[in-house]
Amino acid sequence: MKIIKKIPGGTLLVPMMISALINTFFPNLFKIGGVTESFFGPSSLGFILGATIFISGCTVKLSTIKSVVKIYGLLIIVRTAVAALFTILFFKFFGMKGILGISLIGFICTITSLNPSLFLAIMEDCGDEVDMSAFGFISLFATPAIAMLIFGISQPTNVDYMSIVSLIIPLVLGVAIGNLDKDLGKFISTGMPFMIFALGWSVGNSINLFEAVKAGFSGVIMAVIYYILIFLPMLFVERKVLKRDGVSAGGLSTIAGLSASIPMIMAANDPSLTVYAPRAAAIVTFGVIISSFVSPFLCNKLYTGEKKKK
Repeated sequence: MKIIKKIPGGTLLVPMMISALINTFFPNLFKIGGVTESFFGPSSLGFILGATIFISGCTVKLSTIKSVVKIYGLLIIVRTAVAALFTILFFKFFGMKGILGISLIGFICTITSLNPSLFLAIMEDCGDEVDMSAFGFISLFATPAIAMLIFGISQPTNVDYMSIVSLIIPLVLGVAIGNLDKDLGKFISTGMPFMIFALGWSVGNSINLFEAVKAGFSGVIMAVIYYILIFLPMLFVERKVLKRDGVSAGGLSTIAGLSASIPMIMAANDPSLTVYAPRAAAIVTFGVIISSFVSPFLCNKLYTGEKKKK
């Protein structure tokens, strides 16, 4: 555990990478059915994410909700506006095929991606009470619906709004329980460290390192674009407007493994996108691995830098 703690975001990152290695080289290792497959397999992600959102809700004090919305509401608005603006520009100048091997859907699925699990792991090391309470809120903006909505700016597509509703329910229940019975909420919240560890393992189950490598040069370019377009504007707003250290901007600059499935979802709705979907998924997967290391490192530097100033 001491080694894990030395790694920024290590509580999630270490189990994620171990799980990704197993999934890459021994994908059928735990596919024996029963409890073992349910616990170690990717099917556990939905339950673990729901439980984590519920536990996060239990830690939310009504007095912190205003701060969460003030800080993260503004950062999410900036993030979404930037993603929408550059989606329009990308489509206008490069069309559906894109440039440098990055198609429109590869661009959208990466630039809109947000990994609340890694955010939570980072905030456990570098954040405060408000940051930890924000997990459920930002999870609402980490669903495929966001990418689909922004994609709809250039191309009409169907959006599953129930994916957002399904995140709101456990969050609201958690907030209600945590504030109606503070002792129960405190007891439930003790399970958060394990849930972060379990989230890392479950997310790793969806990562194939060989598939990520296929993105090659395109994946590197898209990762750089992601940090320029997503991280830098939020960092500017957080420091200049919110007068904070910038850790939140770094925590929100994380790419989720779930986003690698969005190109396939889009292709299912529009068969003409099928030709772009596999490479787009590889680009997103490459971004997941890059951001898993880069974002915790950035946040750690911002956090320790601010501490030295004080």
